[in-house]
Amino acid sequence: MKKNFIAIGTICCIGLTGIAYADSMPYEPVFENVPITESMTTAIKEQPTQSTMTAVPKISATQTATPAANTVANTVENGNLQSALMQLDSAQVEIRNQLIQYKNDYAQIDAQYKTIKEQRSAKAKQVKETEKKIKSLDDTKEKIRKNLN
Repeated sequence: MKKNFIAIGTICCIGLTGIAYADSMPYEPVFENVPITESMTTAIKEQPTQSTMTAVPKISATQTATPAANTVANTVENGNLQSALMQLDSAQVEIRNQLIQYKNDYAQIDAQYKTIKEQRSAKAKQVKETEKKIKSLDDTKEKIRKNLN
């Protein structure tokens, strides 16, 4: 039972922090709206050992990576984020359903508790009244015995 509460609490905390960060956006990722245009260049050093070799041209990342690849990467990343949000939403719905169930169970137990509490107080009154009757009868018997002697 404790493990269930711990798991539910953990899921709630994760879900609530995810929702809080989604609303306030702690950082604004630039790559979602604008494709990355940084060019990463790597140069191969020319080796002047032989004079017949030609220089190797510089290779840049923009030449090798196509804009379609960046779009696909962004789409996959957005899809992963959407999937994570959907999982959090479904977890939140499940937890809310559990909360409703727990509240219903609590209301039933509370109603039973009130009923039992009323029955208990009624029985306590009956016990006190019966004890008073017994004590009254004992006192009456003692008075009669004293009168006989």
